[in-house]
Amino acid sequence: MNAPFRIGMGVDSHRFQEQMSEKKLVLGGIVAPGHLPLDSHSDGDVILHALFNALSSAIGEKSIGQFFPDTDPKWKGVDSTVFIHEIVKRVKKEGFEVGNVVISLECKTPKIAPHESSIKHNLSRVLGIPSEMIAIHATSGEGLTAVGKGKGISGQAVVLLYKV
Repeated sequence: MNAPFRIGMGVDSHRFQEQMSEKKLVLGGIVAPGHLPLDSHSDGDVILHALFNALSSAIGEKSIGQFFPDTDPKWKGVDSTVFIHEIVKRVKKEGFEVGNVVISLECKTPKIAPHESSIKHNLSRVLGIPSEMIAIHATSGEGLTAVGKGKGISGQAVVLLYKV
């Protein structure tokens, strides 16, 4: 079937490291200074990881962990923008462009609003779409889950692709 549109959804989450380190908290390719970093093999960017999985699922590909396994030292500490560039190439090879993106985060900390504009600008640059086509929402989780109790960050991404 040659559908003119595809929708993809992706999810990712990481717990915070127990103490500050040289590693930084990165969200959507932007450093959020003064916060505990996420415990992960790569940079732990839950926004970009969820976005990768959304883009990948929209074209019927495998998840980020299958493309870039955390058992491979080559991906240790890598900037997750590298992953997004790879999946965007695959999206284009399949004859699609990114229409719009919705990111939803659950985190008690950091507050997302002060970083939202920078994240949208960076995602716009990386995806090659206007920032108006990117929505970012965040909730504190109200202490109902481990993430809502400040143990980490969870992200979801939904994308719409259209055939060119």
